Amino acid sequence: MTFRWESMRGIKLLNLVPLCGLLLVLVLLYNDPFLILWWPQRPAENAAVLPLDMAPDSIDDMYAGCRSKSMSLINLYGVFEWHVNRNLSYAWAVDERNAKKPVHKHLQDDHTTSLYIFTKLANIRRDFNTAVKTGKHKYSTDSFMFHFLYFYLTDAIQALNPNHSECRTVYLRTWKRFDQDVVDTNVRFGGFTWAISSKRSFEVNGNVSCFEIQTCFGADITHYSSVNQMGQVLIPTYEVFRVTGVVTGDPWCDVVYKLQSTKKPKADQNCKLSQKLTKSFLGGGLLNWGGGNTLTMSACAVLLMINSFILVKRKQKCYVAVVLGATIVLVIFMLLLI
Repeated sequence: MTFRWESMRGIKLLNLVPLCGLLLVLVLLYNDPFLILWWPQRPAENAAVLPLDMAPDSIDDMYAGCRSKSMSLINLYGVFEWHVNRNLSYAWAVDERNAKKPVHKHLQDDHTTSLYIFTKLANIRRDFNTAVKTGKHKYSTDSFMFHFLYFYLTDAIQALNPNHSECRTVYLRTWKRFDQDVVDTNVRFGGFTWAISSKRSFEVNGNVSCFEIQTCFGADITHYSSVNQMGQVLIPTYEVFRVTGVVTGDPWCDVVYKLQSTKKPKADQNCKLSQKLTKSFLGGGLLNWGGGNTLTMSACAVLLMINSFILVKRKQKCYVAVVLGATIVLVIFMLLLI
């Protein structure tokens, strides 16, 4: 009888082991929610080594000297972009009400909604940054479907850090491997880089290649982020960094790249949006309809612009494509009667 009791007690104790382990993990995560991010991870042995360079194929327009003109064009052309970029238009319709209202000077609802969506939706962020990093030759064409988001993220960063005087140190963690022979060279990230002022990242970003970044063009977006974490900074595509050191075997990451802002941006496509898209969209396309009747075409263009402006200002972006499509059909019908 005693043997049977001891056996049953041993079985019960064994059954409690997994439960105790689970409770221990929960306690540790309660004290440090980011502990799971620090679990050692190793990439595959054949993982590709990516270049760390000036991102020559990236979009880097900073709208210096043409902000107002670019904003007017974006608010018009963005209406057409909403029709083809269904993922972004749907996300905007769903999350626009959740974004925080702007409290900083020169920020509008479109700025804060762009920041909210960028920080919340990983699929939008991934597709957007991929398009930005490789879209140099697609910029100002309908092949690049993120003009609206690109402009409002860039403009938000500049509004939050207008003089580039607030330099700060932030950290970025990734699972990727990069070329290590880059000391004393200049580099750019090529996309919008979301970093944080602590080594404890808010995302599962990895511990393979990490960056200690001194940024002067990045802006603190904490107030408008979807993530509840202090010290969030968004770095624009055009900021140039000098690689001052590469450290291996660091306790918090396999390889740590130390980057310092050169304080001199590189924007090869500055104001190219206004120069190219205006000519191709407003100058050549609309005015060629109807056998060159400039007056009629101008009236149609004004009608489209007023229609788009009202819809955007009334925050009815999810209905823009439908109403705009009906307007275009009406315009074409009128032209056929001329």
